[in-house]
Amino acid sequence: MRQLRAVLVDDEQLALTRLSRSLEAVDGVEVVASTTSAREAVRTIGGARPDLVFLDVAMPGLSGFDIVGQLRGEEAPAVIFVTAYDHYAVQAFGVDAVDYLLKPVAPARLKAAVGRARTWLDGRAVGVKTQAADSFWAHRHREVVRIMIRDVQWIEANGDYVHLHTAEGGGLVRLTLAALEAQLDGTLFMRVHRSAICRRSLIAGLRRKPTGALIAVLESGDEVPVGRRFGGGLRALLKKMQG
Repeated sequence: MRQLRAVLVDDEQLALTRLSRSLEAVDGVEVVASTTSAREAVRTIGGARPDLVFLDVAMPGLSGFDIVGQLRGEEAPAVIFVTAYDHYAVQAFGVDAVDYLLKPVAPARLKAAVGRARTWLDGRAVGVKTQAADSFWAHRHREVVRIMIRDVQWIEANGDYVHLHTAEGGGLVRLTLAALEAQLDGTLFMRVHRSAICRRSLIAGLRRKPTGALIAVLESGDEVPVGRRFGGGLRALLKKMQG
């Protein structure tokens, strides 16, 4: 496992110290530089030539997004935002950040973020491009996590949000179901209800409740409501899968 060179940027020295100490417990990471000056950050990053940058969002002078905007190019480092605010997550996704950590950062989340950065860097090295439609930023408890589309089993409308269900619990994304559906591969997912979308390959069967309501049963055991106008499409899918 190659050593990842990291630069830390935060306008609070205490935050830098805490993050640096936390990274000492993560294998394969070497902190090569840090700065509390957002205006000096680009110069510091350019001089250190890191693989990875841990970057605060709200700082005097320049924001973390301003800094990322100056790091474009094939050799730009992977970026992990570390901030006290969760409402910048969608914007972070838009600049292709590897992860988005909320302070105080839990050791397990930090380790996972470094793992994602390593995967991102390895993928770039062999020419694999990350596409925005491959993942979504989601709220999970006090975390903002990146959920890969390949891990989503089904999707449920929840007011102004959608709930992405995964084996690890999933999370909430601030999008309407229709807006999210437009970003999905229709050969992999299908609408089964006005408030639910399922991964086609995980639908194991159909069943009626005593009330007469139809539900789709997934391989995970989850039960998803099926709308009356979607029942025929589901039966056709199951017949095709079985035959």
